Amino acid sequence: MVMLRRIVKLLAISLWLPVTGFFSFFVHIGGWGAIRRVTYCSRAWGRGFIHILNVKITITGDPDSFKGGLIVSNHMGYLDILVHGSIFPIRFTPKIDIKHWPILGWYLGISRPLWVDRSSKQKSIDAFQEILDTMKHGIPILVYPEGTSTDGENGIKAFKSTPFEAVAASDFPIMPVVTYYEPMEDGLPVAWFGDMTLMPHLWRILGYKSINVEVHMLPPVKCEGRSRKELAAYVHDLMEKEYWNIKQRQQERAKIQDAALALN
Repeated sequence: MVMLRRIVKLLAISLWLPVTGFFSFFVHIGGWGAIRRVTYCSRAWGRGFIHILNVKITITGDPDSFKGGLIVSNHMGYLDILVHGSIFPIRFTPKIDIKHWPILGWYLGISRPLWVDRSSKQKSIDAFQEILDTMKHGIPILVYPEGTSTDGENGIKAFKSTPFEAVAASDFPIMPVVTYYEPMEDGLPVAWFGDMTLMPHLWRILGYKSINVEVHMLPPVKCEGRSRKELAAYVHDLMEKEYWNIKQRQQERAKIQDAALALN
């Protein structure tokens, strides 16, 4: 049954990729209007993948209420991109290394992302200006300021302050988003982190009947005179507090379910 599930999902993905790639390709050429259009293509792309993988998302908050600015989330692997992409019409900020991945690099490229390259100070300056310009055009931009993905067992890593520089230099809001994946029955993490190899992890994800994830939108944060480092620390602390609250509630639900099963 698990093998059949994987095969069906792979077939669905092989059909969905060229369909969404075709439409994205024909709208991605041009200026800021094209970038805005392709964010909606990316949302359709994300929703298709979420449906194929049977990822069940519980959203707290109204995604459509955020009209532009910086969206900040904790990061637990490539599934985050699909989850967040299905919720928000956003511009992604993937690492430059992904640009050279076969198939996926090209596919992400036609979504007009802002490639993150920390190899030089000038490239960091260019990224700052691009983030600022994106927000000025009313296009939400998503960053994962932990700088890497984690399993979430130890909370949220301290944020790198660079992504907050554009907000500190302007008056655009920050939307903190806390993402939490419910534990799987096999006890293995949904997160892709550390030295995990991509294909074995993806193969396991394809075998799951469903995946449950909670996405909590916190109230928008304004700069209010804070420096980028102060903003990074402030937003991090807000998100980590909420993350532990979510985790505690999930653990309490799990105990109640276990007790109910024991009675039966």
